[in-house]
Amino acid sequence: MSSTPATPASDPLSQQNDASSLHSDSGISTPLIESTATSNSFEDEILRARSMESETFAENFGMPTRSLKYIFLLTLAIGGLQLSWSTEFSNGTPFLLSLGMSKTVMSLVWIAGPLSGVLVQPIVGMLSDSSKSRFGKRRPFMVGGTIFTILSLFLLSWSIDIVKGLFGWAVDNLLVLTQVFAVLMVYMLDFSIGTVQASSRAIIVDNAPIHQQQTANAFAAVLTGGGNILGFILGVIELPKWFPFLGKSQFQVLAFFASLALIISVGLACKYIRERNPNLDTHMIEHETHRYSIPEFYSKVKRGISRLSPQVRLICDTEFFAWIGYFPMLFYTTTYVGEMYYREVMDRREAESLPPLSDEEIDRLWEAATRYASISLLLYSITSLVANLVLPLVVAPSYDHPDQPAKPSRFRIKWLTLPRSWMLSHIVFALAMFSTFFIRTGAQATVMITVLGIPWAHALWAPFALIAEDVARVKAKLRHPSMLYKYEHEAGIIMGVHNVFVSLPQVLSSLGSSLLFKLLAKPGRGEADDKSIVWIFRLSGIGALVAAYLSTKIKTPEQIKFEDIFEEEEMDGEENAESSDTVVDRQHA
Repeated sequence: MSSTPATPASDPLSQQNDASSLHSDSGISTPLIESTATSNSFEDEILRARSMESETFAENFGMPTRSLKYIFLLTLAIGGLQLSWSTEFSNGTPFLLSLGMSKTVMSLVWIAGPLSGVLVQPIVGMLSDSSKSRFGKRRPFMVGGTIFTILSLFLLSWSIDIVKGLFGWAVDNLLVLTQVFAVLMVYMLDFSIGTVQASSRAIIVDNAPIHQQQTANAFAAVLTGGGNILGFILGVIELPKWFPFLGKSQFQVLAFFASLALIISVGLACKYIRERNPNLDTHMIEHETHRYSIPEFYSKVKRGISRLSPQVRLICDTEFFAWIGYFPMLFYTTTYVGEMYYREVMDRREAESLPPLSDEEIDRLWEAATRYASISLLLYSITSLVANLVLPLVVAPSYDHPDQPAKPSRFRIKWLTLPRSWMLSHIVFALAMFSTFFIRTGAQATVMITVLGIPWAHALWAPFALIAEDVARVKAKLRHPSMLYKYEHEAGIIMGVHNVFVSLPQVLSSLGSSLLFKLLAKPGRGEADDKSIVWIFRLSGIGALVAAYLSTKIKTPEQIKFEDIFEEEEMDGEENAESSDTVVDRQHA
């Protein structure tokens, strides 16, 4: 296909007709092109895209191939956000426990994350879909979520000092007030992070062509892994010793660095990724939307679920069962490895007939066990990052570049498509969970946790890439009027629905884990016959096997293309039949 820019017509009316022709041929809604002085980067790309054939333009939804620099900036906010997540997960639990909070209350507090996925992210997705801000649909939510994330991190990490300064006179109730304030800040933090995450994921779908969705989501996964490792390394360093002017505690200094990373990443993304102005987008003008009430929002979510394309619905069903397993992996691996290490040391002391440890020595042993478990998490994070770097090189792309033939790669495995790779990752996860029947030492447990970095790398990449590809495909089919109302095609609502399928199993897994802890857990720490966590892992492996089965049903691009052709021919036949009936009726009249 030619890459030479088309010569613009000298007649303004001719230019208008050309734009109308492009719109009718491709079915893609293009923004109204203003004067050269006011044109933005997206409009420039639309002009370049006009030189392509209409089929290519439709396939890419009006987007040229993006540079790697552009894709890096497009996904940068995801990496910056991960530092906020890692700060919360690494320091949130110890901080709340230091306030005297019970483990029962703790389990209710940490449901804030899944609730954010169920309650907040779908609303953010739909609000951004219908946004009329001249700055774009997603960027205002990214900036607003960033502001509230930074505010809640600051208030949470300094909550003891803030409550003491405001309510120092209520000495008897000071601890309770601090606990309540901290819990409110945890919920505010999770909801704010959910806002940034939902809008950051949607902007990737909006601004990368279909053949680069795998690459864009691979970049996001790599940046997520990098943010994880950076957060872990910062958590190991004694930060108050090196940066005493930033805070008195580890949590306070970490909160500062997490906020700084979020400001830089979101700031660069918003500066260089320029969205379409919704007020100049003919698609949004033709299909006017309005602000919804909360009941209307969830009615729209329900409708969105019913209007998911078969491919996206299958991916969401797979995610549901996969996350039944992922949730225990994220929250209980440290405890599992730490308890294994603790029992090893205690069994060795008994075998050597050494005297019992004092309470102070036991506390030091538990600190050593926690550091030992942290090593397994570091190895797990490194494995995940390496996998995210390697997988895009070996997994066959779903869609080739529309203008250039695919270049042969000595690393790429032709039969290893993204759905197959995702399916294999579920099997690896299940085998790792079932290996707890044979694991007896901390070293063996560390190896198992390290292997889990492979399925986690897929979890950060595969579902997002597959959904983004299908959303771009459905958008490319909007040239057929019947398709506008058949499948949901707005990235915000689809990513919001996806988050519901990710968050609900976490709530169910958390409640199921609480029940198993109640039935199987022993009252003391590190009891040799406490099998509660391993049985939670084994049951989560069953969920992974169901996910592996469902992922085998995800269709290839060839299968989808054949179904699309058949579907469009069927719709054209129905429309022709309706037109014939209308003519006959008029003749009879």
